[in-house]
Amino acid sequence: MKRKFETKYGYFSQDGNEYVIKTYQTPKPWVNVISNGDYGLVISQTGGGFSWQTHSEFNRLNRWHQDLIQDNWGKYVYIRDNKSGKVWSPTFLPVKTKLNKFECRHGIGYTLFESEFKGIKTQLTIFVPADENLEIWDLKVLNNSGKDADLSLFTYFEWCLGSSADHHREFHRAFLETEFSKKDNAMFATKRLWEIPLGDRGHWNIDYQYYGFLSCNKKINDYESDKEFFVGQYGDLINPAALSKKKLSKQTGKWIDPIGCTKVDLKIKKNKSDNAVFYLGLVENKNDANRILKKYQTTSQIEDALSKVKNKWDDILGTLEIETPDESMNLLVNKWLRYQAISGRLWGRTAYYQQSGAFGFRDQLQDSLVFLPIDPKFTENQIRLHAKHQFEDGTVLHWWHPITDTGLPTKMTDDLLWLPFLLNHYYMETGNLSFFDEQVEFYDNKNLKTSLYDHSIRAINKVLSRMSERGLPLIGAGDWNDGLSAVGLDWKGESIWLAEFLFLILTEFQKISLLKNDFENARKLKSAAVELQKSFEKHAWDGEWFFRGTKDSGEKFGSKENTDGKIYLNAQTWAVISGISAAEKQHRAMSEVAKKLVKKNGPLLLYPAYRSPDKFIGYLSRYAAGRRENGGVYTHAATWAIWAFAKLKDAKNAYDVYKKLAPINNGMNPDEYVAEPYVTPGNIEGPDSPQYGRGGWTWYTGSAAWFQKVIVDWILGVRASEEGLVIDPCIPKEWKVFKIKRKFRGTVYDISVLNDKHVSSGVKKIEVDGVVQKTNVLINKGKKSSFVKVVLG
Repeated sequence: MKRKFETKYGYFSQDGNEYVIKTYQTPKPWVNVISNGDYGLVISQTGGGFSWQTHSEFNRLNRWHQDLIQDNWGKYVYIRDNKSGKVWSPTFLPVKTKLNKFECRHGIGYTLFESEFKGIKTQLTIFVPADENLEIWDLKVLNNSGKDADLSLFTYFEWCLGSSADHHREFHRAFLETEFSKKDNAMFATKRLWEIPLGDRGHWNIDYQYYGFLSCNKKINDYESDKEFFVGQYGDLINPAALSKKKLSKQTGKWIDPIGCTKVDLKIKKNKSDNAVFYLGLVENKNDANRILKKYQTTSQIEDALSKVKNKWDDILGTLEIETPDESMNLLVNKWLRYQAISGRLWGRTAYYQQSGAFGFRDQLQDSLVFLPIDPKFTENQIRLHAKHQFEDGTVLHWWHPITDTGLPTKMTDDLLWLPFLLNHYYMETGNLSFFDEQVEFYDNKNLKTSLYDHSIRAINKVLSRMSERGLPLIGAGDWNDGLSAVGLDWKGESIWLAEFLFLILTEFQKISLLKNDFENARKLKSAAVELQKSFEKHAWDGEWFFRGTKDSGEKFGSKENTDGKIYLNAQTWAVISGISAAEKQHRAMSEVAKKLVKKNGPLLLYPAYRSPDKFIGYLSRYAAGRRENGGVYTHAATWAIWAFAKLKDAKNAYDVYKKLAPINNGMNPDEYVAEPYVTPGNIEGPDSPQYGRGGWTWYTGSAAWFQKVIVDWILGVRASEEGLVIDPCIPKEWKVFKIKRKFRGTVYDISVLNDKHVSSGVKKIEVDGVVQKTNVLINKGKKSSFVKVVLG
């Protein structure tokens, strides 16, 4: 099997569906985020991680605390050789016994560990079925030791059940209780307190509404629910006291520090194999566990369940496929970026570096762009959900928690505009104007329902009511950049980036108003756009680039007048994306981006970094110089530079930014980059950091959905528009050909782009099913499929 992009730590499988980790000693924990949309888990290459249902912070199944050094919280299996007394783990941790062989394969929807110790080979596959709230640990054991084996398997994790914030364990354990059911061959656990803001009789005064269960397809012949007995006072998980004893205590109840330990025995003849399958999940009624477990008892049932997971992901990812000369781009677009965006950001909303569980109004709306080429109905669902968290006055919750539906009213001034932004992109993808008429309630008035169109108009009007005397939008507690948290708290500071974003919304949504025959709002939006553009042209230019904004005091930031933070990325890229400024200034601004911001890992968010905190900027300036938003590559924003360069037909810089951002490319220097090479990081350390080039905050970042979108829409140039599917590549001139399969408005287009003239852009000829087109826009004819030949020149 061909290995792709191999380093000393791992490589991609030939089909791209797996990243194969060759050693447990990766530079940092390299994880998979596996979710079916409700139940999910995070698992590292050593077995560290946690599970949840619906909300990773409010409904955590097992205890886990972030430790990027030790990675020593997780759900584990111990294997004991009852003849020799040797103990090891198929995931290396927690025992740390040196294994003769180790491999961890993170796949699309599953993780598989293959290991060997003294001739005992194990294969542990962990996955979440597509339609049930549990996880399956399928452990296959092959005895190649040359003698009969007598093995005992022990599971271990600490029950959490509810809020993840259980650092005060002596308090939280007082509400937990466990029991073992011989009839169900399962351990159950629940909690008499759910530490979330629900209930009608004061603080923290409701029952936890679920039962955790732990079971096995083999008879559980011993079990333990007391951490003290298992670990031993002052003991540890490397050599827990219980594994040196013949029997466990079988303690359960309400007066212990509860763990999930079950023991099964395997006696395996030499050269023979056996398996044990463990099940862990949550149910509202204990009787439901038995119903669920019956579906996954046999080998064929488990194989079928895993096949359904793989097929589900194949269906999701199969609607968009590319074949370019850049294999890193193929792997990212065809597999990993959309998997990350969906499993990690939209379904799980959690990862290793950050655990959230909440919905961000702007965050998951943007993420849902990933669904448009897959199935726009998923984007529809996301739009409905977010519209329900808008207030009557047009403002929104910055974020909210599922389960409690509580959240934070926002003073961030961009949040509310992402609703019309998404609706406009939805319309370009589908041409479905009727969706704008769907009636949705408001967060502060469930009895009032108005159209999604009206929700959008209210959002736009609210932003238009927050303008400075100079006609520029006020920044409030931050615009897209949360770290600009103190710039406009007095509602005097201005945002140049928000002016650009607002201009785009005004110009695009006034077209929607015209289609809706709402001529009054169309006129208002157009007029507002004209006035905003005048103010922008008068005030936003700083001589060589656009400054970022003004503080409440009127002082500029992101300006040549500043010592630190002279130039910000977003103000330059969105001047191009929005079209608010003259072409000459767009080119000059992006030239400064190329000269001052684009470094070895892509464009920095700002430069130079703030060397000391500025309380009138906000927490952005309190990061160490070069870290995250303070002079690092903030990947979400960096992807927009590809859009801007490509829109200016600057193929060289667009592709250069792609190559520098691509985690696969950065991962080829793994000891510097340290992060997983198969998913995007939230940030990469900038040149002011001694860890320049280090990636972090992987998985839980809005960059994944945007990265795949700008690659497909603006480098490959195949993107949705009101009229149809636009073909407008902006590629490296060295590329001779590339192909893309793209589903659009019910038609699957197989597109081949030929570049014999070695140009970067410019469509010379398009044939659709052998018929020459007059334009570079494919008009949908209602066919199931069409073949498209594009010639550049």
